Amino acid sequence: MWLYLGQKIPCDQGETDCTQSWVYANDFFDKPKHTQYIFAFYWIFEVITTVGYGDYTGATSDEYIFSIALEFLGLTFFSFLMGSINGIFNTSDNFDDLIEEKLDSLDMWIKKIEKSNKPFHIQPTLYNDIRKYVEQAFLYDFNLVIEEFPFYQQITPKMQTDLIQNTRVFKEFERSFNHFFEECERGFTNEMIINMFCRIQNPGRTVIPYKSNVKEMWFIRQGLVEVYNNENDEIVKDKPILYLPKYSYFGDYQILYNLKSNLVFKTLAHSPEDKKNGSTETLPDIIFMCCSNEHLNDFCDLFP
Repeated sequence: MWLYLGQKIPCDQGETDCTQSWVYANDFFDKPKHTQYIFAFYWIFEVITTVGYGDYTGATSDEYIFSIALEFLGLTFFSFLMGSINGIFNTSDNFDDLIEEKLDSLDMWIKKIEKSNKPFHIQPTLYNDIRKYVEQAFLYDFNLVIEEFPFYQQITPKMQTDLIQNTRVFKEFERSFNHFFEECERGFTNEMIINMFCRIQNPGRTVIPYKSNVKEMWFIRQGLVEVYNNENDEIVKDKPILYLPKYSYFGDYQILYNLKSNLVFKTLAHSPEDKKNGSTETLPDIIFMCCSNEHLNDFCDLFP
């Protein structure tokens, strides 16, 4: 459009009331077409981003009107973009509202199940358990930022880094697993954290069975994990070969080398001290943050 306005018929020689368009006023009429197109893109991006160097300006009434419209479009777009980014940084109320919205959707889903299962109803204890697990998953699901705020991928890498390093939940997670992230590129860390999701497992549950394909890399945010050589060791031996404490991770090398697991990973049902004392008290749920094998492989390809 800018190029079209500039290529209007030039003023005749001796015509005093005529205003030259930008192509003729700035001597672009005798330059190659590709040069005119490059300059037109340069000028449009200069105006729409409100930089306004002032090195070249419109001259005719049509060019003035087009410039005003372009500036208004640029201001509107960047105001909308910054408002969306501020919505991400304002964590407390907005995120709580988001959780409530998700839980309301869960209530509707349960009511539909009950409606299709009349005259039977879901037991209140089961309903509370489902709600608790879903709420905890939402509280720790980092990829909600991408699902609910599609502008994350549109902001600059520096702004993405500022978002990760200045948002409490992301910053605490990165600091807790600094022994993993400290040698990683900044872009890898950003992409991995923002794409993580939560897994909550009951104590005593097998997370990765023996000789199974590993579908996720697991970061232990709460609880302990037992490691056995194989399923027979899990049954026969009293002790695992290894305990993985809080802030450990596993499943990475199996994914990177496309191997089936040669170990059994199982959430700890009873602490070693409880086993010695004969206590049967069950430990709290184990909370993991996970990254899918597809995402992990993609990030390794992007940041080798």
